Amino acid sequence: MKITALAAVVAAGASMITVGASTASAAPVSAQSVVCVQENNVIYRKTPEGTPLGQVHRGRRFDVFESGGPDLSWAHGNIQGGRAGVWIYWGLLGNC
Repeated sequence: MKITALAAVVAAGASMITVGASTASAAPVSAQSVVCVQENNVIYRKTPEGTPLGQVHRGRRFDVFESGGPDLSWAHGNIQGGRAGVWIYWGLLGNC
């Protein structure tokens, strides 16, 4: 499932998000949410829309601690077992 609805929730002003087993909602949660990459060859970046740092593939877990970018459509977090402090477009992330 793509997180386009989640991006809309975040763009609407939600400060924190929860990604549950079947839905996304705008509710205060702990500092991190865990989502999974939904496509292969997803580029992660240094900043939203910024310098590409590498690629990650479908099924990889991503610990999100904030949203950002011009329309809050980017997730900032850590790739589990990989690079920390990177940005991935929300539309390429979803439930694990």
